[in-house]
Amino acid sequence: MARFLAGCSRTCMRIVQWMPVVIVSAILIWGYYVYVYVMNISGKFPKHSSSHISTLISVLLLLFMHVLLVLQLVSYLRCIFTQHEAIPEEFYLTDEQVERFQRQDTVGDGQPLLREVATDLPVHTRTTNRGIRYCKYCKAIKPDRCHHCSICNRCILKMDHHCPWVNNCVGYSNYKFFVLFLFYTVVLCLFICITGLYDVIRVWSGKVKQDMALKFNVIFCFFVCACFALSTGILLCFHLYLVMTNKSTIENMGHPITADGVDRKLFYLGVKKNLQQVFGRDCLWALLPVCSSQGDGASFPTRRDREDDEWKTAAVGSGGSRNRDPEPRTSELDRDGLSSGDESEVEIFAVGELAETQPLTQTTQL
Repeated sequence: MARFLAGCSRTCMRIVQWMPVVIVSAILIWGYYVYVYVMNISGKFPKHSSSHISTLISVLLLLFMHVLLVLQLVSYLRCIFTQHEAIPEEFYLTDEQVERFQRQDTVGDGQPLLREVATDLPVHTRTTNRGIRYCKYCKAIKPDRCHHCSICNRCILKMDHHCPWVNNCVGYSNYKFFVLFLFYTVVLCLFICITGLYDVIRVWSGKVKQDMALKFNVIFCFFVCACFALSTGILLCFHLYLVMTNKSTIENMGHPITADGVDRKLFYLGVKKNLQQVFGRDCLWALLPVCSSQGDGASFPTRRDREDDEWKTAAVGSGGSRNRDPEPRTSELDRDGLSSGDESEVEIFAVGELAETQPLTQTTQL
């Protein structure tokens, strides 16, 4: 009986999680009906006194509208159904190492083992007390920018947030699709508002003699699109800011911590390279819902790497053979005095990363 009730509970939870996606789909279907059929195909809202010119205008509007709609829908579907990349095998602890860590962590400090395992791993970020970031649920050392989502029940590479409107986490694997979905939603809503404004004015002024239901649909569709354009536009501007500064929503609310302390621009590479990290180098694919993001999601170039590359380029360009006396890089994994930190106790529901034993509050986004 208990197993049956648990199965019913899980089923109900899945249904509830899909409800926001159903709502978005219903709004898209209704808006499609109003704009395509009522405002253009039905002929009840002519665009010109000449029927031929009116038909031509409607065909051109519908053609452009369907291009935007296809790009939006593909971006939305890929954001929903894209499977997130798994953490590379080298970040996982072996069964023996897991047992050793649990024994050491029970008596107070499992960090020495984590530092030993992470010696050859490309990890720069730390917990709030500067320990190695470890997920006790996935039994793996967390790559940079990776966080555990308690809703998806797995670690997500370069996690941004868990979005109920796509019933999926937004992270490295689908962040480009999420931004493109926002972009094409704003463009599509603005297109419908601008091209439908003529019909709305005529309906509002009483120049169109149609039944009240059709008039209501046209006016309501206009205001719904205007509201979506405004709200989604604000969210789009925020995420474009994150892309240009090479941050995630979590990193914007809680800056990355390294062995040397908080570094607000740890992954900042310059605006151009930051954009390429998400959209790729090829401008042709940047605005298409295809995979073009750089990297593997488990390791990322840092600001220090960029500074080193710029110095080497300048040295080669000047023809000098001088060696810069670099700032000594103390091995971040061999530092003594790191207190034991287990960030795996942080269950990230949406955005923000607080103290490792302090649960997070779920924050939802579109």
